Amino acid sequence: MNRLIIILLLCFAPALVQAADISATIKQEAEKCAKAIVSEDYETVVTYTHKRVVTGMGGKESMIAKMKQGAVQMRRGGYDFVGAKIGTPAKPQKTGAWLTSLVPQEITMKVPGGRLLQESKLLAISENDGASWVFLDLGGGVTATQLAQIFPELSGQIQFPEKKKPVFYPDKK
Repeated sequence: MNRLIIILLLCFAPALVQAADISATIKQEAEKCAKAIVSEDYETVVTYTHKRVVTGMGGKESMIAKMKQGAVQMRRGGYDFVGAKIGTPAKPQKTGAWLTSLVPQEITMKVPGGRLLQESKLLAISENDGASWVFLDLGGGVTATQLAQIFPELSGQIQFPEKKKPVFYPDKK
C-alpha cells in the first residue's frame, strides 16, 4: 500500500509543481500589469493586453493615446489610481487551445472626498501553455456578451464573475 502511494506521488508530483509554477507566473505577470496601470506605463499595459483588444482599440498607438486621454480626464475630475493588489489565481484550465485563469484583483482609487476600493477578476489567457499571459479586467465595463464577441472560443467556457460594487472610504477629517 505504501509503495502504491509513493508511485502515485512520483507520477503526479511534477504536474502539481508545474501547476504551482504556472500560478506563480500568472500572479507575477498580473502584478506587473497592475503596477503598469497605476504608474501610467502604457507601453507595458499594451504588452499585457490581448492582441484582439489592442486591435479593437485601433492598434497600439491608438490604445496608448486613449489611455493617456482617459487618465487626464480622470485627474481633472479628482480621480486617480493609487494601488492595485493581485490575489491568488484560480488553477489554470485548458480552454480550447488556451490556458485560462481568473485572478482576483483589488483596485484602489483616489476620488473626491475619499477612496474607492473595487474588487474584480482578471481573465488571464495564455496561448503558449503558460509561458506568457495577457489579461482582461472582467470587473470593468466588459459584459459576458462582449467577452463572447471578442473571444468566441471562450463562450460558455468561462464562469463570468459577479460584479461587485465599489466600496467608498471617506477621507478622515
